Amino acid sequence: MTNVSIVKKKAYPALKRIENNFQISDHGDICLAVGGDGTFLRAAEKFDCPILHIRSEEKNSLGCRADVSLSEINEVIEELKQGRYFIERYPKLRITYKDQPYNAVNDAVLFRAGPKAIHFSVNYYDDEESEQHLFPEDVRGDGIIFTRQIGSTAYNYFAHGPVLLDLDTFIVTPISANHDFSIVTNKNFHIEITKGIGFLEYDGINLAKLHVRDSFTVTRSDKTVKIVKLKRREKFSDKLARLETF
Repeated sequence: MTNVSIVKKKAYPALKRIENNFQISDHGDICLAVGGDGTFLRAAEKFDCPILHIRSEEKNSLGCRADVSLSEINEVIEELKQGRYFIERYPKLRITYKDQPYNAVNDAVLFRAGPKAIHFSVNYYDDEESEQHLFPEDVRGDGIIFTRQIGSTAYNYFAHGPVLLDLDTFIVTPISANHDFSIVTNKNFHIEITKGIGFLEYDGINLAKLHVRDSFTVTRSDKTVKIVKLKRREKFSDKLARLETF
């Protein structure tokens, strides 16, 4: 492996060592995402190649999916040159709105657009593809988050949703709503606004402003995020420790 792409939060001096050992290209064999979780998302949006997330170690930069930091750059270079790494694949979420699909890495979020609560129904598709209520009644509150394993440590975590260690499944977490519990399931979802106005976003990108009777679906995408894993791997408990102190 000789070609790498780089997405970085800023010009870190340590990256000169990468430039001295690899050819930098817009079509690299892998992409190095150097910075926090926002930098990782930018890399996943820009490139389809496998991504190695390198934590910058800056204050207020979490980098939850990173296993290594810039202080370990010499070891990172050696393991990449020797091919001592493997690739894990994580499915994206597919949001379909007005027949147009959008793929998200972290999450899909519906959030109220005004001072009043938004009301919406959340249905899932059963094995016969008919719709069933996920919650016993409409959700009423600030909104709702749909995520999978990668996004479980993002907005979902700060909304008190569960963190997934190794399950490939959905998490559905209401935000300040009449239902204060998360649901973990592999079903696909159909959401319809029944009262109020809301914003539909994915990975922090504003997709649309939704009104009564507007709807969208959230399903498992056939597209994946490919993540480079080195032989050295941060313990999951260490990631949780960083989350708790962030």
